Amino acid sequence: MTVEDVIERWGYFAHRGDLVAAVEAWEETGMEAGEVEEWLSARCFDANAAEDLDDVGITPSMASTRTKAGSGSYLDTVGYKVAVGDLGLEEACELLGVHVAGRGR
Repeated sequence: MTVEDVIERWGYFAHRGDLVAAVEAWEETGMEAGEVEEWLSARCFDANAAEDLDDVGITPSMASTRTKAGSGSYLDTVGYKVAVGDLGLEEACELLGVHVAGRGR
């Protein structure tokens, strides 16, 4: 299975109508198809957001945590809310209890 196969299977939310650009963005993160699948399962549909979450130590499993935190009062996953900009990365770390080196904790 390829990254393209995974994104295509997830449909519009995963590629927003531009499959080529979505595949390129995910491939630029260096993630394999299985990892992309995990992030999409966490409803993190943005490659850059997934990479940022991964860089601070938030796993797809952690990003699957449902929350009402952040902008708006809707319930969704941390991954989704970070991907759409309704939850900041630092706020996600705090919510999930992830300590990020160099951030003063």
